[in-house]
Amino acid sequence: MKPKWFSCRIYGVLLRGEEVLLTRGRFIEREFVNFPGGGVDLGEPPMEALRREYQEETGAAIRPVRVLYASEGRHLSTQLPMQIVSIYWLVEQTGGSLRLCGNGDDVIDLFWVNRRRIPTSEMFPSDREFAKRLPALL
Repeated sequence: MKPKWFSCRIYGVLLRGEEVLLTRGRFIEREFVNFPGGGVDLGEPPMEALRREYQEETGAAIRPVRVLYASEGRHLSTQLPMQIVSIYWLVEQTGGSLRLCGNGDDVIDLFWVNRRRIPTSEMFPSDREFAKRLPALL
């Protein structure tokens, strides 16, 4: 499928010791695992998008700490004719409460997993690229 547009995605990486918080979500009719976050809307500053998406998906307020990674590959959506560019930030929770049971919309649930055992087989390619490099970035 040839891309017709691109989507800038921004994600937060929240740590708890050796564990990282992940979401199990649904897009169109596919379930997948990824980091909390999502699309930057046209005209929206990326940091606002990160805070907004994180709050919507997890219930937590966060503070971005530093950039961990920006996607390097040419990632094409498996669901829509678009190219995906993803940026991953290390974040700290500053408030709110995690909704481990999901958000009643596109997030089915949240779960903690050891950062060396992230289920990459359940991820989209751009998230898989980052997840495999995550242990070395922290």
